Amino acid sequence: MQTQVQKESIENAIEQAKLFGILKYLPDGELTHAPFSLSPYSISTSDLQEMIELTPYFSELMINVSQDWGFLDETLSPISKTDPFLKMLLDLREHEVSQSRQLLVQRNDFFLIKDDIGKGGHDSSSSGEDTSASALRQVEINTVSASFPFLITQLTRLHQHIFEQIIPNNPLKPVVDSFAKAIKDYGSTDAIMLLVSQPAESNRFDQLGLEQLLWDEYKIQTVRKTLTEIYENGSLSEGHLILAGKKVAITYYRAGYTPEDFSTSCAIKGRQLIEASSTIQVPDLAMQLAGMKKIQQVLTRPEILSNFVSEEISKRFRKTFVGMHSLDEIIETPEGEISASEWASINPEKYVLKPQREGGGNNYFGKDIPKKITEMKREEQDAYILMEKIKAKTHQAILVVNGKVEKHTSVSEIGRFGICFAENGVVQSNEDVGYLVRTKAKNVNEGGVCSGFACLNSLAKA
Repeated sequence: MQTQVQKESIENAIEQAKLFGILKYLPDGELTHAPFSLSPYSISTSDLQEMIELTPYFSELMINVSQDWGFLDETLSPISKTDPFLKMLLDLREHEVSQSRQLLVQRNDFFLIKDDIGKGGHDSSSSGEDTSASALRQVEINTVSASFPFLITQLTRLHQHIFEQIIPNNPLKPVVDSFAKAIKDYGSTDAIMLLVSQPAESNRFDQLGLEQLLWDEYKIQTVRKTLTEIYENGSLSEGHLILAGKKVAITYYRAGYTPEDFSTSCAIKGRQLIEASSTIQVPDLAMQLAGMKKIQQVLTRPEILSNFVSEEISKRFRKTFVGMHSLDEIIETPEGEISASEWASINPEKYVLKPQREGGGNNYFGKDIPKKITEMKREEQDAYILMEKIKAKTHQAILVVNGKVEKHTSVSEIGRFGICFAENGVVQSNEDVGYLVRTKAKNVNEGGVCSGFACLNSLAKA
């Protein structure tokens, strides 16, 4: 039972969270604090430094991949035959006006693996790479809607009031600074930022924090619209996207990564209108496609990865990768050669089955994997990838969700934010700008904060 002191401390932390704007909406419209942890996650200096060093290289990888339309088309077109959402995205290229400037705001997510399995951790079906030099295992890289720069900045401030040894963190300001630079580069003095949002956005406070700082620091206005509203209210003038009577210099996507965002023809036409304009998209179409799960899977193959980065960087990346396979891929196992789908059906606890989706809640785990594979038609299997389940390091955590406190054996996913400017695919500036930590109970598979799976957290020096 909590002591009175503990109860008061937790209640005070909840009130401070609300004061700092660490807020979200529940499905019924009620306003509450975003889930957060009162147990900062300890990380060694070496693991932290490795993450920071890798961020610019991963950003450059995404820039390079996005410039290779032949590779994107060859890899993704077969999937589009059974995935209408991906086909719709690929078809958008017909409407696209290619821009010379690219701005990537990405977040690269990792787990630290368990100490007791060493620095390896690949199963026998993986590539056999020597991973002794890294405790990091990449989950995914998010090239579209890399969320939480405001909420995590505020959560770090809250933790700094309560705990010692919190690692400084403020991704909010550099993200906003990058938006301001892109708008200035666009060349129109009164241009605005368009934030593409979902109709019932529960995470709008994270977005409002960005908008507010952009106005406070640079007096740049943000217009928030859904894709349907963009079609209904937007227009083209001499190649510029016009909204609210002003030119849209950059379009920042916090929607457009799920089929539900394109549930009507008007929403699709809204995206087509953006593509037909000169606005700088964050991310552009090619960059969004570069972040697809199938691309991630293919890039684990050394012969493919070496087309986009140096051999030295390729080796460093591969030390953070886990086994990823197409379902029809023949893999080596202790029982001999077998298809990945058959092996995963026999050993479903070792894998995660992922479609080409972002945003959480889309993946299959455990006993649901063989069930899903059995239900799929052969041609549908191309749209999924199998990823080795990462055996993440566990720790004890106090989690605060909807005003209630829970203690769990937990795991923490660490994301590093990266910002990269490029001109016709040539990198102009490239840096790591901070972190996001999401802590969840060990038995919870998904990692979304606003979907209720995980809690915001900060890093502390080990």
